[in-house]
Amino acid sequence: MIALVNCEIFEGNGGRLDGVALIIKGDRIVGYGPVDRVPKHIRCVDMQGLSVAPGFIDLLANGAGGGSFGVTADYNDLLRMADTMLAEGTTGFLAAAPSNSLELYQEMQRQMAAHQDKLPKNLLGIHLEGPYLSREFRGAHPENYVRDCSDDELHALLDKEPHFISMMTVAPERINADQLSYLNKKGVKVSFGHSGVSYDEALRFFESTGCNVTHMYNGMPPMHHRKPGHIPAIFHAKPLTGIIVDGEHVAYPVVKMSFELMRETIYLFTDRFTECPAMGVHHGGEHDYFVRTAPDGTKTMCGSALTMMKAVRNCVEQVGIPLKVALQMASYRPAKVLGIEHEVGLLRPDYKANIVAFDDNWQVQRVMLEGKWIK
Repeated sequence: MIALVNCEIFEGNGGRLDGVALIIKGDRIVGYGPVDRVPKHIRCVDMQGLSVAPGFIDLLANGAGGGSFGVTADYNDLLRMADTMLAEGTTGFLAAAPSNSLELYQEMQRQMAAHQDKLPKNLLGIHLEGPYLSREFRGAHPENYVRDCSDDELHALLDKEPHFISMMTVAPERINADQLSYLNKKGVKVSFGHSGVSYDEALRFFESTGCNVTHMYNGMPPMHHRKPGHIPAIFHAKPLTGIIVDGEHVAYPVVKMSFELMRETIYLFTDRFTECPAMGVHHGGEHDYFVRTAPDGTKTMCGSALTMMKAVRNCVEQVGIPLKVALQMASYRPAKVLGIEHEVGLLRPDYKANIVAFDDNWQVQRVMLEGKWIK
């Protein structure tokens, strides 16, 4: 057993604790106690004034550390992503794959099955962002890969155990009710994105599926006062909704407006990419985003260069969101999306001891995964 002392603790659901010890046994959190009453058999770890919070959970990561598993299906790329993000405090992530061929997705599954006993512990599964997306609002997704959902393809992906697919971003116009029911049966979280449906269609979809929203504003038609589209439907239904807070994908004043309208349900993710010549993806110059250059030379923003820590910092410094809330947006709320909020995303008794500790300059200094320090 250990006790973390001399730290400011953000327990993950709005609570902020000072002057207490966080007690950990094995891979789980035991609870809290007065610093001066920690039993002698428990080793105290001086956190030297760091802020301590639940480890970050990133629901859409396309690449990191030079690896992009969802493009190459190379297991070594998955390891690069996992190691890079873990060192940054991301103790849970979904490896995202943009719209691609069925064969590529199946190769990702084969690679994970072949290494099942040694998959990264911070890997929570695959997020298929596509391919069942609107052609018009596909963004950087290659046009030749976006398509209607088919029963045969779904069964080819999911009629195996484990299938490793935790989330799928879909456009309602590309998938039918029976297919959505099948995704639910197979334990795949449905997420709304890259769609051109109307306000009414979006509301019906939220009501019938209970889905979340992948990324607010991106891959969506702009709102119009006579044709509201689905952005106001999101504001009215208030599903759990992701947003990329890099100042490029969504301007900070719009992030502020979105937070004010959806204080309890908006969450953070990075949509991060890495240099990936195979897909024509390169860093966007001086800015924290990546661009994809299509064969015809057209350039499209396709991902960020964010870390979760930087997204939290941007929320606090650029948007004015309280730190304790920004941290909740980076851990507990993403856990709720996946339905795992009973075991990760909070620093409470019986939760996994997944912890990030950072200093006043927003630098991650220590990371714990399931009770073991990895940094």
